[in-house]
Amino acid sequence: MPDEPTQPPAGPPTSQPTPAVDPATPPATSAGRGVLYIAFAKFYFMFAGLFVQFRLPAILSRASFGAYSLVSNIASLFNNVLVTGTIQSVSRFAAQEPEKARRVEHAGLRMHVWLGLPIAIAFVAAAPLVSYGLHDSTKTAPLMLAGLIIAGYSFYAVFIGTANGLRQFQKQAGLDITFATLRVVGLIGMAMAGLGVLGVIGGWVAAVALILCAAVVWVGLPGQGPKAERIPLRPMIKYFLGVAAYLLLFNALMFVDSILIKRLTTEHFAAHAGDMTAALDKLLPWSNSATGYHADPSVLADVQNAYYAAVQNLARLSYQAIIAVTFVVFPLISRSTFTEDRETTRRYIQVTTRYTLMFAMMIAVVMAANPVRVLGLVYAPDYAELGGPALALLAIGNVAFSIFALNGTILNSAGLTRPAILTAAGALVLAIVGNYIVIPLAVDSGRVLEAAAAVTGGAMLVAAIASGIVLRRKLGGFIPITSLVRILIATAVAIALGRIVVLPEGKLMTLVLAVLVGATFLIVLVATRELGQRDLEAIKAVRKKRAAGGAEP
Repeated sequence: MPDEPTQPPAGPPTSQPTPAVDPATPPATSAGRGVLYIAFAKFYFMFAGLFVQFRLPAILSRASFGAYSLVSNIASLFNNVLVTGTIQSVSRFAAQEPEKARRVEHAGLRMHVWLGLPIAIAFVAAAPLVSYGLHDSTKTAPLMLAGLIIAGYSFYAVFIGTANGLRQFQKQAGLDITFATLRVVGLIGMAMAGLGVLGVIGGWVAAVALILCAAVVWVGLPGQGPKAERIPLRPMIKYFLGVAAYLLLFNALMFVDSILIKRLTTEHFAAHAGDMTAALDKLLPWSNSATGYHADPSVLADVQNAYYAAVQNLARLSYQAIIAVTFVVFPLISRSTFTEDRETTRRYIQVTTRYTLMFAMMIAVVMAANPVRVLGLVYAPDYAELGGPALALLAIGNVAFSIFALNGTILNSAGLTRPAILTAAGALVLAIVGNYIVIPLAVDSGRVLEAAAAVTGGAMLVAAIASGIVLRRKLGGFIPITSLVRILIATAVAIALGRIVVLPEGKLMTLVLAVLVGATFLIVLVATRELGQRDLEAIKAVRKKRAAGGAEP
């Protein structure tokens, strides 16, 4: 989801010695528990974020929810980069020399005095310009308030990185869970209080302020030491900027379509005011009282963003699930997998990309087979009717995005940062140019959401293919062709069955149909021998190693 600062690992996996842990606890047991702590916290954060995204539309008007989603997307573009880059930077340097972890923490805080804080100030100062670019001055105040979130996140991430580097996984997980809970209470509480978009963003700010205070108390501030003992900032900033360059492009690919929907549709209707009435009938065939919009170009664009945000929230489920898995898998991968044994690296890439594609596609086919009914499970009928066609496209696109995320993580972990950055940049340019062309053309027909989903999904597919080619050339492996063909066959059969089978309306029957589609996908995989005994044996092996706290996959 757009406002969750959870991204795939972008830097090399670090070897983490064991400081600050109970000496009576064996390292293997500590590692095994750490995996469980972090996995649970990430899944909790994901579901808490989903709860917010599913409940807010039921409380806010369509225009208000669209406005919140837009501001959230713009802020998250920077939040996600700062959080992920900071956690990896601080964790990496703390893990290398655990006895200097507190000095690393101090360096991280100093880094964001010179980096995170100025970025937040620049974000606040640029809010009027961004609003001008969106053709909507009402976004200035929420964007300025969101700048406080960016500032708070940057410093909070230092404490999370310190806990991770010290292998204090219970503290890291506890803070993540606490923050997710505070954020739900803040956002939903402010929305229920009727305080609108500014109030909801204010609830987010309050949650960040509270969790920052909690992190200071629980993880602790670095002790004061002589100036000569300070760790130099240059290496940490250099590493952070290398990670941030890729993450900025990666995140922009997720958010650029909604930003362009806002700008380009507002622009179109401002230039074609006489077409507003007919366009409203095509785009929003519900009454004003039901949707809360007015015949205003900027408000209409907010309403469209609300519908598109609902599409994005469901379409990204496959990606969110894969990211949670990535956080569990990558700490278990030895650095030698990427630097010493090419055959092991090739097998690892083939296995992880294959399972990622199967798992992500199993989620996506359920949505692609019956998009209107699936959207209707959690959103009002107008969200389902208007967003359904776009969901079918973007759900499949996010499967490609999941593969791209995994590919980029592997490339960065293997030190191939430049190809990862170039691939992300190329996909982003394609998404921007494509959306700039198709969105204005689709406004009058009322198919803006479908057009944006098709272009963005296509750009994600290009990114997945291009990064896969790089993986094969540089590291010798990608998804086996036979596996790709079998998974695509299973996808086609499952979607076709979902479109053909007709069940009575209702949420229960929709769930039954979803289970039928997912089961069909798995049955075809088994029938084509893509899934079989070897996979069961592999799962048993992983479970044994995890139970033993093993560090190798």
